[in-house]
Amino acid sequence: MVTKVGILVVHGIGEQKKFETVEEIVRDMATALKADNKKNLKVRIIINDQNTGAYGASQQTWQADDKEPLIIEVKDKNDQITELAFSEVWWADLGDPDSLKTELGFWAWGLSLWSRKQYSNPNLATSDKVRPPEDMQGNRPKMDLKGRLSFFWVSLVILLVLPVLSFLSVILRKVLGFDLRPDILVQYLGDVKLYQEGKRTGKGPLVDLGQPPRVSVRRRMVKGLVNMSLRNYDRWYVLSHSLGTLVAFNGLMETEEALPNYLSQELWKKWKNRPDFQTQKAAKGLTSEEEENMFPSRPAWLNNNDIVSRSELFKNLQGFVTYGSPLSKFGVVWPAIVPVNKDSNIFNSKFQWLNIYDPTDPVAGRSALFNFKTNENKQQPKEIAYKAEGIHLLSHIKYLNYKPSRKTPLIKQLADWILEGNSFQPGKPSLGWPQPSVISIYNSIRILIWLVVAVLISWVLGFFIRFALPDSIEKVVRDIPYLYIANPLTYILLGIIIVFIVGIIMRVLQLNTNSR
Repeated sequence: MVTKVGILVVHGIGEQKKFETVEEIVRDMATALKADNKKNLKVRIIINDQNTGAYGASQQTWQADDKEPLIIEVKDKNDQITELAFSEVWWADLGDPDSLKTELGFWAWGLSLWSRKQYSNPNLATSDKVRPPEDMQGNRPKMDLKGRLSFFWVSLVILLVLPVLSFLSVILRKVLGFDLRPDILVQYLGDVKLYQEGKRTGKGPLVDLGQPPRVSVRRRMVKGLVNMSLRNYDRWYVLSHSLGTLVAFNGLMETEEALPNYLSQELWKKWKNRPDFQTQKAAKGLTSEEEENMFPSRPAWLNNNDIVSRSELFKNLQGFVTYGSPLSKFGVVWPAIVPVNKDSNIFNSKFQWLNIYDPTDPVAGRSALFNFKTNENKQQPKEIAYKAEGIHLLSHIKYLNYKPSRKTPLIKQLADWILEGNSFQPGKPSLGWPQPSVISIYNSIRILIWLVVAVLISWVLGFFIRFALPDSIEKVVRDIPYLYIANPLTYILLGIIIVFIVGIIMRVLQLNTNSR
């Protein structure tokens, strides 16, 4: 007998290529399983490729529709075979094309985060089925002074990094022949801006023309969830990283009325005609006004009472993993984009949500605002602190990396959890699996790192800019009272002024307010 387990991978920010993220995870997980001498597992990787490809292609195409592209086959000492079948939700191609307007828009957005108005009222057709994020005491997030100062500080550091990247790009190109793109921040952090944008007339993918860009990203997520359910796995899991955790969370929390809107007519027919259950209908159909206000738009071939039952969709979903997740940070500024579905009792009794964060990861954090309010403790997010990387600033991209030197790497613990279908077991308390006292130390280190980075960047600017300025400009600068280009504090002060002015202008002109 073969046990089939599905894993749906959702990547985070960046310029990932198709199958790139899922390949890395499969490589590390298979390596971790092979290294487990105690269990004596036989592990092999199966690739479902196709003997086709574009003209001049350098390799075969992997299967992505009817079959999973990658499978880890595991045979234990009792000859029990388990197939870990991996699929992915790939959305890196949905970003805006590179242009001067895109880059200027990113910087205007990034430098005004501290001043923006909280986006808390989506005014959607099914908004009565969801609620804003809130903590266990029922308190909803607010953009208080502490939060705004935190965003101000982050914007300041990112602004100071920009000229340093430009200098570094020139040096690396001349010395090593390595081309570091000066717009690397736009390429990576631009996805965050994309996901919170409102409606854009005439913009976006054709299938979601004029709608917020996140609708197209969610469309791929929902299709991925439906396909996982249709494959009738014995159990299945969702692994999501960074901004991908928002994408996955949106898919899990979407309302039953809106879920069919994301599907193609062919996929809807597969769902509607599946033999293992009777298709359900809404007790009350949508009104014309409700259909008009839906994101995404309601296809004409759907009836107004057609739904995708969440209890059926997630019947065999046994785990949801968020690692390096900015969910709570996003929930403070844009709570309307990450609402919680009021019906949270649809997950089965074995379901677990693991929120894994590195205390020194500047992106990640606890999921304090996303409790489910159910009687099943396993359905509440389980907060797990994990030191992903010794070099603090690299921790965000190293969560699932396998290192033989670590006794209990995260990828190994996740592999065991998925393979056995039991409750997740973190590693023993250590510096790698920190407890509250060690977490407090790591949090202090994170703050110190930000301070050191700001000072170091300012010093680098003070050292290099005086050699980079043309003589004519340098002479004008030297004549300005109290402006000393060799003084690092000059750049911190100029940065503060720029961030403050941009934030005020964007708020006054309401350019940093979501339309919907």
